[in-house]
Amino acid sequence: MKERSAEQFAASEKLEGHPFMRLHRVKIVNHSRIQDLDLELRRHAVIVGANDVGKSSILRMLHLLLGTSTAGLYQALTPNDLRDPEHPLIVDAWWGDFIDSNRRPFPSEITIEDDLTTEHLWVQMIVEAHPEDDDAITVRRWFPESGHQRAPSREQLEEFGWRYLRATRGSSIMEGAHSPVRTLLAAADLGTHEQSLRALLDQFNEELSGNESVGDLLKRVAKHLSRAMPRVLTKDDFAVRSITDPERDVLQDVSIFLNRNGDQVPLTEQSDGARQLMSMTLFDLAEGAANVIAIDEPELHLHPTSQRTVADLLSGEGNQKIIVTHSPYILHRFEPSEVISVDRHGKCHQIGTTKLSRVEKARAHWWSPRILEALTARFVVLVEGVADRVIVEAVAQAQNIDLDRMGAVVVELDGADKFKNVFPLLGPGGFGPTLLGLVDQNESGSWVNAFTGKRNTIVDKKVFISDCDLEDEYTRALGGPSAARALIQGKFCQEAGILQSTGAATVDELTPDTVAKFCRDKGKVEAATCIAEVLTPAVAEKIGSVSRLLRTLSEMSQQ
Repeated sequence: MKERSAEQFAASEKLEGHPFMRLHRVKIVNHSRIQDLDLELRRHAVIVGANDVGKSSILRMLHLLLGTSTAGLYQALTPNDLRDPEHPLIVDAWWGDFIDSNRRPFPSEITIEDDLTTEHLWVQMIVEAHPEDDDAITVRRWFPESGHQRAPSREQLEEFGWRYLRATRGSSIMEGAHSPVRTLLAAADLGTHEQSLRALLDQFNEELSGNESVGDLLKRVAKHLSRAMPRVLTKDDFAVRSITDPERDVLQDVSIFLNRNGDQVPLTEQSDGARQLMSMTLFDLAEGAANVIAIDEPELHLHPTSQRTVADLLSGEGNQKIIVTHSPYILHRFEPSEVISVDRHGKCHQIGTTKLSRVEKARAHWWSPRILEALTARFVVLVEGVADRVIVEAVAQAQNIDLDRMGAVVVELDGADKFKNVFPLLGPGGFGPTLLGLVDQNESGSWVNAFTGKRNTIVDKKVFISDCDLEDEYTRALGGPSAARALIQGKFCQEAGILQSTGAATVDELTPDTVAKFCRDKGKVEAATCIAEVLTPAVAEKIGSVSRLLRTLSEMSQQ
C-alpha cells in the first residue's frame, strides 16, 4: 500500500474543513499593459473587462510571481514588460489565513502584525532592464520582510499552492503528466489490491517476453540495428513490455473513458464543449488541495447553461479562485465584492468596502447578465427603455457607426428612475466602465446630478438630453407626415386610425407633436421599430441628442 505523503496529509487537513491559505492583496507597478494596481482580494476574484485591456496580464504576472521557476522567469519576461525601462516592474502579493502545514516551510518569512494575532506573508518580484544588454532583464524574487535575501525555494513555491489554467489550453489539458486525470489517478489509494495488480502486470510482461513471435521480432530488430552499431546486438539486449512500471505506479498508463453505445471513448475525443466542461470539473476536483486556482476564460466553448454550471462549481467554498472572464453568466454567480473590472484604459475598479452595502441593496434586481454584460464593454450607454435603445442602434446604423466594433453596449433601464439603482454599480464609484446616458428632458436632473462636476462638464459629454423626449426628436427629424407614413407602412396603425386619434383630416396635416403623442400613447417600442426602418443618414443626423451621443462615442473610441 502506498504511504501518504506530507502533501497528502496537508491536503486532507484542508479538505476536512480547515481554512485555505489565501491571497489577500496584490499590487503591480510599471507593467506595460495595465495601469498600476493595488487590489484587495476577498473570497474569490473575478476579473472582467473588454478585450485587450490587460486582464490576462494580471494572471500572467501572478503566475510568474507564485508559480514559475527562476529559469522560467527569464524565459517569460522581456524588457517589453516594463512600461518605463528606467524603473522596475514590481509585483507584490500578500498571503494570509495560514494553517500549521503552511507555516512550516516559512519559518522566518511570515510576519506577525502589531495585534500579535494577524499574520501575513509578503512575496515580491522585481524586474529591471539589464544595465548592459538592451534585450535582457534581471529578476529578483524574495520575501522583503524575512530578514534574508534568498529567493523562494522549490518547497516554498509548492506551498503557495498556485495552479494556473491558461486561455490557450486545448485538448492537452486532459493529457500529460500534470493533467487533472493523472493527478486524480495518482492520488487513488488502491489498498490491498495494488499488490495483486502488480503481480498481473509482472505476469503480463513475462508472458510477452516469452512469446515466440515477440522473440523472432527482437531477433530481426537486433540483426538490423547491428549494421549501424559499434557492437553486435542480440535479442537479449531488448525487451517488449508495458510502459507502466509495476514497481512505481500501476496506474501510470491508465486513463478515464466514457461508455457510449457499447464503446469506450477517450475524454480527449469528446466535443470541444463537452471536453472543456469535463476538464474544468476535473481540474477543480484534482486541484482541491491547491490554495489558489487561476483560470483564464473558463467559458471557452461552453453554452450559457454550461457556463452557469461551471460558475456554480467555481464560486463555492473551498480554495480561492481568481478568474478572468467575458461571460456575464459566470460573473452573475459571484458576489459584487469579488468582482474587479478593468476599464478601456487598463485601470482596475472594485467596489470599496464603504460602498458595498449600497451595492448589495441594488444587487437583487440589477445583478443580472444583461447589466453585467456592461462590465465586459469599453463603453456603456444607458437609456430609459427599449424604444430608446432601438432608436440609438438605428441611428448608429444609419450613420455607419459600428457599436460592436467600438465595444459599446446599449443598456435599457425600464424607466429613468432606475438610473439611481444602476449608477452605484456602473458609475465612477462602482466598476467604472466609460458611462454615457440618454434621457428625456423632464427626467434629466437626477442623471446629471449623479455625476461629479459642473453641469457644463456633464451635459453633452456624459449625459445627453432629448428635447423634450426621443419621440419628439425623431418626429421632428422626419416631419409629421413622413413619420406617420412610416408608422402606417410598418403596420403600427391604419391611416384611418391615426387620423381619427389625432383629429387630422389628412396625413399631410399631421404635425410632429401630434404624431409624437400618438406614439407615446399607442406603444413606444413598436413605433420606434417602424421609425428605425426608414432612417436615412440625413434624418438620423437631425435626431440631435442621439447624434451628439454617437459623435462623442466615436471620438472617445479613437482616443
